[in-house]
Amino acid sequence: MHGSSLNAKRGPGMVVASLAVAGLAMASPPSFAQSSETKELKDQLQTVRAQMKAQQDQMEKMQARLDELEAKEKAAKEQQVVQTQPAQPAQATPVTAANVQGTATTPAYRPPSAPAGVVEPLPEGYVRLGDTGNLIKLDLVAQLDAMLDSTYMGGADLFLPSTIPVSGQPFYDSGRRSNMSGKQSIFRMDFRRDTDYGMLKVVYKNNFFGSGSGDMPYNLQSFYGELDNPHYSLLAGYNISAFTDIDAFPNTLDFEGPNSFTFKYTPQIRFSPVLYTSGESKLTMPMSLEKPNADISVIEGFNTYSRRPDITLGLRWQAPSWHLQWANLFRDLRVENSEGRTRSTSGYASQLSSAVDVFEHDSAQGWVSYGKGYANFLQDISGFGLDAAFTTDGNLRAIRARGYGVGYTHAWMETLTTSASYGYLRISPQSDLLILPTMPKSTKFASVNLAWQFSERAMMGVEYLWGQNIDLTDARGQGQRIQTTFRYDLNP
Repeated sequence: MHGSSLNAKRGPGMVVASLAVAGLAMASPPSFAQSSETKELKDQLQTVRAQMKAQQDQMEKMQARLDELEAKEKAAKEQQVVQTQPAQPAQATPVTAANVQGTATTPAYRPPSAPAGVVEPLPEGYVRLGDTGNLIKLDLVAQLDAMLDSTYMGGADLFLPSTIPVSGQPFYDSGRRSNMSGKQSIFRMDFRRDTDYGMLKVVYKNNFFGSGSGDMPYNLQSFYGELDNPHYSLLAGYNISAFTDIDAFPNTLDFEGPNSFTFKYTPQIRFSPVLYTSGESKLTMPMSLEKPNADISVIEGFNTYSRRPDITLGLRWQAPSWHLQWANLFRDLRVENSEGRTRSTSGYASQLSSAVDVFEHDSAQGWVSYGKGYANFLQDISGFGLDAAFTTDGNLRAIRARGYGVGYTHAWMETLTTSASYGYLRISPQSDLLILPTMPKSTKFASVNLAWQFSERAMMGVEYLWGQNIDLTDARGQGQRIQTTFRYDLNP
């Protein structure tokens, strides 16, 4: 009763207050638990955020790699499409020395009087044959030589001192005569392409000094292939003999040049390893096997042959402004008749030659050779049968010979030059050899010219030539020539 009345007196306010106190008492322990859980959630959230950042970085790297791979695949597909498209007509894209592998970018000075098409052309003027990888250079040289001779010349278009009549021979001191010739005109094609083994070159060249009839008989000068790289060069085909140092040839307007120069075209295989290099200079060892072409004075019933090719072996030091070459020649000379009788002898020769640049545009050349059985290599007496001859007792003997010469070119200005040259040649046959006494024992040659390059592809010049011939009986004859030359070079 008393309890009930007490509670009734408290009323609703007291009940609420009591419940609040009880609630606070019950809520105190859960508040501490909730604070611990919040910290744990915050730590987990921080961990998740770090993992997400790492994954984002990894995704960005993967995306960058993917973009790179897709770009490469796109470029490869575009290249494949280009290669599989139908071939387009080849376009003649000019090529200069700067974008042909392994060639100098500064072309060497070439005087106006330099013979056209004699040395290998620089890469200027090549064009690309579409996408084949081949480069080609075509060169057409149209040349006219007008000549006035003081006497009869057996060579006519060529100035050959050995053909000058000596005292007592027909046409001796026969008087002036004139001639005109276009035989120095040239057609040349040079092909090049880069290979895994180096630069492959194929060269074709002809002039019109052939033996056929007419004013312009065809004459093949070169048709060969050559593989060239920093370690060696390998040449095979028809070209100038490795015994010839064409870089020492003087700048004459006359095609034949000095009498004592060794000059011969022949089928051959030539290997030139590089032994040593120093900067832009190098030492090479040219060696070759060449068709022998024995030139022998035979008696009736005998024909010439050789058991082995001509062999050449030399050393060449090539520097940017000069070179020195030592070349050696070894020959097997034989004759036979239908009855099986044979006679044989050996031939050899050694030659030292050089060319050097002097001042800015001047140059000098020189050569000296000695040996026996190599007359067919000497300009003035090639084809005279003076490699070897029979003796009076029927044996075969090689004929000794020697020769030397010099040349010099002076530039009055870049387009106006003067070139002079001199040559001496002599043979020394045994007294018992069966050869004609009218054969030349010694000859001399001299020339001087003035050449003007009046445009980039046109030259005119005038040259004075003098020669002397002394035969085996010591009879003498002299001849002179004035030659005027006009030359147009399509792609010098």
